[in-house]
Parts: sequence; C-alpha cells; structure tokens
Amino acid sequence: MTRLSLSLAAAATLLACFGPVPPTQRALECNELCAQYIGLGNLQAAEDQCDLAVQFSPQYADPWVNKAVIAKKRGQTAKSKELLIKALRLNNHQSQGYNNLGLIYLEELAFGKAHDNFQHALNINPDYIEARYNLGLAFKGLGDHDNARKAFRTLLHVRPDVADAWAQLGALDMEDGDFEDALESLNKAVQLDPAFTGAWVLLGNLHMELGKPCDAKDSFTSCIEINAESPECRNNIIIAEKKCQLQQKALDDVKARAAGEKTPASEYSLALEARENGRTSDEERSFNRCLKYDKKYALCYFGLFELHRRMADEKKATVDCKNFLKFANETEFPTQVATCKQYVND
Repeated sequence: MTRLSLSLAAAATLLACFGPVPPTQRALECNELCAQYIGLGNLQAAEDQCDLAVQFSPQYADPWVNKAVIAKKRGQTAKSKELLIKALRLNNHQSQGYNNLGLIYLEELAFGKAHDNFQHALNINPDYIEARYNLGLAFKGLGDHDNARKAFRTLLHVRPDVADAWAQLGALDMEDGDFEDALESLNKAVQLDPAFTGAWVLLGNLHMELGKPCDAKDSFTSCIEINAESPECRNNIIIAEKKCQLQQKALDDVKARAAGEKTPASEYSLALEARENGRTSDEERSFNRCLKYDKKYALCYFGLFELHRRMADEKKATVDCKNFLKFANETEFPTQVATCKQYVND
C-alpha cells in the first residue's frame, strides 16, 4: 500500500517538455543524483548535485524544484517558495513544481492559492495522484465538501489502495453526519494500512459518536499499539474505557432488573423508557426511585432536570442541575455538565 506524503515530493521528473532550452545529458544525470540523495536524506550532497545540474543547464526547471525540496526540508519555507516560483517561470509545464507550491500554500491555510496550483498540476498531468489528493484537501479547507469528495473518489477509482483518501472521505462523512458511510470508509482505511494512527483515531471518535464506547476503546487501543506516545489516543482511550465500563454496567443492571432486582441504573433505564412512551409521571417516579437507591447517581439528577425543564418548572430544574453538578464527573459527562452550567448561570 502506498501512503501519500503531505510534505514536498523528492522525486526528479524527466518531462517530455523541458521548456525553451533542453537540458544537457550531464544536467539530467546530476538532477537524478540530486533526487536520489534527497531520498537518502543527504541534503548537502543533494544540493551539490542540483547546483551542478543548474550550472550545466541554467534553464532546466527540475533541479530548481529539487533545490526547493531541500530548502523546505531545512525549514526554509520562504526560500522554497521562491525557488518553486523560479522553476515555474522557467517551465510552466512543471507539474511537480505546481504541486509542491500548492503544498506550501496548504500549510499556510491559503486554500484558494493551494487549489489553483493543484489544479494546474492536474491540467498538465491528470494522472498525478498526489496532486489530486492534495486538491481534495484544498477543497476541504475551502469548505467545499462536494468537490472534496469528488477529488478523493476520482483518485480511488484509479488507486483504490490509498488509505489516506479513504480516511479523508470518512472524515468528511463524519462532519456531515453520514455516520454509516464514514464507518465504511474508515474501516477500509485501517484495513489497507493497520499502522495508520490517524484513521484509528477517527474510527474511535466515530464509535463514540455512535454510542459504542467499547468499540471506540478497541480503536484507540490499536492506535496506542502503533504510537504509545500519541496524546490523542491516550486521552481518548481513558474516556472510552470509562464509558465502556458504564455501558457494560448498565447492561448488567438491565439484566438484573429483568431478574427482579432494583438498582439505580435499572430505574434510570425505566425512566428513559417511560419518557420515550410519553409517560411523564412514571418517568419522574423512576428517577426519584433511582435517587432513593443512590442519592449520588448523577444521571438521574440530569434526567429530572430535563423533565422539569420540559415542564417549565425552572426552580426544580435549577435544583436538579446543581445536584447533578455536585456529583457528575465532567470527563464522563462533558455535554451534560456544560448544559447544566449554562442553565444555572442563566
């Protein structure tokens, strides 16, 4: 599986059209060596070879593109941009130059300029996979999800093994609330590349959205197995683990209720069931019984708050919220805590 790099490319391209003056054979050889040294990480040797290529053929654009790659790898972004602009003035059919310049604009969040450069690269070479992927990122940055999807899907018709494109489709579907399609795309991404930490994070977050914390925990675990230092994976797995335990406990409580046992969680479940069926009195009784079994059961206070707010009883709703905030763990119930804080403040 080929992973697409989001940094500047390092390959030398021998174009069919070299510009007004064809390069000498020595210039071609030096440029190829320059590209090879970039791939090996020997930037000084690469620069020496690119400088030779330029001496042999000053109008040859490719070594200027590779000199820009070297500058970018050294953290000299402004210099890299200048070199790419010079290369494109020498040869406005240098597709890699447009792609690399677009990547710099993408990093600068100048999505419009990035889009234009990626589109130029594709106009020259419609088979340029990296440029099409990057065009999708530019559309995504512009908030144009339809064209972003089109770019990624077009790429996948040609190269269905690109995990990054599947992950981007999944991320777009998540943002748009198309969770079923997102799940399919993200599962495809991690199947193609089990070491793709970003896709595991997205998949874990999606499972949390779907109310499947145990599945989310498994996804974040896979992420940590790849990168134990990932703060996103480490933080999220703690939340997923706690919610998974609560979910499993709730299932146990439901089973206990079925066996005739009374627990706070079983009464909470009964209250939610009564709410779904429009039985307000039964809902309130179940929440009160829940708190009778355990006066610190935070979710039942929040349930009463929602009930009394629906009934427009602001006094009771405020008391319910204050009790909820007293016993709730903000890590486990971030949305509910934020809601009650806002309500009490208002």
